[in-house]
Amino acid sequence: MQKELNFHEKMLAIKLSPAAERQSRKLQSILIIEIQIYFSCLLGKRLAFYSEKAMQGSWQLDSEELSSLLKNAQPLTDNIYIRFNTVMTKTCSVSDYAGPPPVSDFAIKNQKPYVPSWLNIDFKHGLWSGEYGWHGSEPGFSNTKQIRGEALVS
Repeated sequence: MQKELNFHEKMLAIKLSPAAERQSRKLQSILIIEIQIYFSCLLGKRLAFYSEKAMQGSWQLDSEELSSLLKNAQPLTDNIYIRFNTVMTKTCSVSDYAGPPPVSDFAIKNQKPYVPSWLNIDFKHGLWSGEYGWHGSEPGFSNTKQIRGEALVS
């Protein structure tokens, strides 16, 4: 499945692998996939996975947190929503945190240049995963960190 969504006046091409498309039809709760541009001492690319019910490999949110994230999310399928967010660590650390790092939303006046051009989503080994990039980025480079409910996974 391929679809385009518009974030900050820039089109984002999204591709679900066949396995992800099959799994999306089996979802019985909402899954939010958040594209994060992670500002710290270094710039990082991250995908965070949030759900309203317990789901392996995602952070479970209460209804208030889920509603808050959905305000800035766009539907990809009936149960999958995509969200773009820039975040900044509260302290400068060159290592990643296991679990949610102390971050805050980082408001950038012109977010359009930071919105990626493409996002590929997959489902394998019982987990959602993905990668994203900009024009000239090669898919398969695997430099997008996967932020999961249990730990940080490369």
